[in-house]
Amino acid sequence: MEDLIQVRLSRLVDIVSQLARHSISARGLRTTDLRIMNLLYDAGQLSINELARRAHVDKAWISRSVVQLLARRWVSKQADPGDARAQLISLTPKSRDFLEKIRPQVQTNETLLLSGINEKQLKKQLDQLLANASHLLDNKKHHTKG
Repeated sequence: MEDLIQVRLSRLVDIVSQLARHSISARGLRTTDLRIMNLLYDAGQLSINELARRAHVDKAWISRSVVQLLARRWVSKQADPGDARAQLISLTPKSRDFLEKIRPQVQTNETLLLSGINEKQLKKQLDQLLANASHLLDNKKHHTKG
């Protein structure tokens, strides 16, 4: 079983998650918090719905995370001018500075992780694995409902 791709990918996810936690745990942040902050870094501001969609995380989980990030002043919110019911979330200067500080180490880790690997080819293969896994999951859900 140890040679199965699923087992090996699971182990890889564990290791990469440990690397990510090492960079953020001293600040009391979780990996989901970092995902939210990275999405906001690239996008500027996003609604909770859009954060959930882009992070592939449940909206309720994102909402709880954002509430904690707001309380700790890692993010700020303002009314969405296009939708009176929605709030737009954005980074604070504190979080932007933090991300800019850790990004070089994250990039170094990625370079070392990909040593000896064709990155373009790997990304293509990972995209195919993700599509296959999503299809498999959809089929399982469909058969469970029937």
